[in-house]
Amino acid sequence: MSTSTTPIVKLSSTAELIAFLPVLAGVPVRNSLVIAPFVGKHTSRALRIGTESAPSPAGARSLASLALGTLSRLGDCDSVSVAVFRDEPFHEVGPVWHEALGVVLEWLHQSGYHIKDAAIVAGDGWMPQFEGSLDAPRPLSEIQEQTKQLPYDDGPNPAYTIPETDPELAQRVTAALLDRHLDRSERDSFGRLRPVAPHDPVDLLETALDEKPGDASALTLARLIDQIDSEGAVDRTVLQIAFGRTIGAQSWRGTLALRAAAAKAGCEPNDLLMERHERDADRPSDERLGRLLTGQSRETPSLERLRAGAVLLGRAAAHAPLPERAWVMCAFAWVQWALGLSGAAHETIIATRRLVPRNSLAPVYHTVFEHLTPDWIFTTYRPNRAARRRASKGSR
Repeated sequence: MSTSTTPIVKLSSTAELIAFLPVLAGVPVRNSLVIAPFVGKHTSRALRIGTESAPSPAGARSLASLALGTLSRLGDCDSVSVAVFRDEPFHEVGPVWHEALGVVLEWLHQSGYHIKDAAIVAGDGWMPQFEGSLDAPRPLSEIQEQTKQLPYDDGPNPAYTIPETDPELAQRVTAALLDRHLDRSERDSFGRLRPVAPHDPVDLLETALDEKPGDASALTLARLIDQIDSEGAVDRTVLQIAFGRTIGAQSWRGTLALRAAAAKAGCEPNDLLMERHERDADRPSDERLGRLLTGQSRETPSLERLRAGAVLLGRAAAHAPLPERAWVMCAFAWVQWALGLSGAAHETIIATRRLVPRNSLAPVYHTVFEHLTPDWIFTTYRPNRAARRRASKGSR
């Protein structure tokens, strides 16, 4: 989802729609149900929900319920286009998904959404839901040809996925982390170890975001990873990325105060946090940060900072050793979710839980991603009616 100026693309066929959906989703759409919500003739994004290869009737109803839960928050959405993308051959996907997609479409229709178009896309062929033949799927070349005609050449934004690991960079990051963990030292340009004072995490993150996040050095990544080491550190990181230095510093002051109080009381910070939550749940500062973390706020995050944060955290996650990688992946998943990429965030947090099952924050974020969608997704990342009219006039 993007607030940047986007070329107006007029779609006149189902194949064109299928080709355009990955661009609207912003992430790979393999093995998923993808829904493009329309306001009149306009759409600017697509929702992605992971799917099974052969959903049961109950599974199809569950998918429909998930879709409706999100669409219901788009107050001016009046119609949708829907497609299923699966990797399996069409003879396996077509029959079962023709029925399951029919269930989803019926639920959407009964809830007041006009169905503009629908299709099933398998690994070796595809079919329009309303006019295709299960016995004679159409070739994927039809979609591939339309993809070439789009005014985009990069497909889903790679910044929103964790990049491939560079083994040499990962080795240097691990070595730098070991130096810091063993004696709080760093190596200078001549390879000599020198003691260093702890870096202020707020300053460090601002510097990393201001530079080229995609080119962050091993030392910068090690410093960043070293400081994203707890629930409070992850919260501070994502809030600062999304809402700026001041919010990040406020969150970090709260975390440090909580740690100090817990040390004095002889308990874990989480124990004290629960006690305070029950006693002081209505404190304005805590309530504000909580609403920002769960997306239940109309305060607007910076799209530019979220994008830079996604690049930086993705690079850090790709080159972090275990168990530190889990904390960074939690932060990366939150940024994906804040950008409206709930499907991608869901996949990242599941991978995090598998990678480090005992990480305490991953299940909390998993619950947030499953049940909540940031309020700002339905305002900030949606062009308003006036902007749509201006864009339409400019395309004539």
